[in-house]
Amino acid sequence: MPLNIDLTQVLLHMLNLVILVGGLALILYKPVAKFLRDRRTHFQELERTTAEAEREAREMKAEYEEKFREADRVLKENRAAAEREIAESTARYMEEAKNKADAILRSAEAEAEARKAHVLEAAQTEIGEMVLSAAQKLLSDTASPEGDAALYDAFIRQAEREIPDKGDKHED
Repeated sequence: MPLNIDLTQVLLHMLNLVILVGGLALILYKPVAKFLRDRRTHFQELERTTAEAEREAREMKAEYEEKFREADRVLKENRAAAEREIAESTARYMEEAKNKADAILRSAEAEAEARKAHVLEAAQTEIGEMVLSAAQKLLSDTASPEGDAALYDAFIRQAEREIPDKGDKHED
């Protein structure tokens, strides 16, 4: 034999190898295959769960977007209604304020007219009394030219004192 190789030894080693591989295959094949099957099933289940969660997330997103659009629409409607209500309320308030102002103005004008009439009546009464007083003084005094001039001057001074005071207070 060349190289000192014994053929029986080689065959025995090969037989040992076949027995070892066969034994290991019988012992390890089923657990390894089961592990691989379980692993494949786990990843398939994980992929299915992920796909389902992704589908649910898309549905929820679409639902929330629809709710958001609806809420936005309702908010815009409420805002428009509130703006209309504020505008109407403002218009009513302005109309009421204008009516009150007109009523106050009419009342003030009527009161001013009444005061004016009262002042004119009072002034006419005082003027009449002054004229009557002056006439009485004229008649009671002697008919001298110096007495007439003194009475006339006294009448003018008294009239100037009383009439401008009344006129300053109630002129238009």
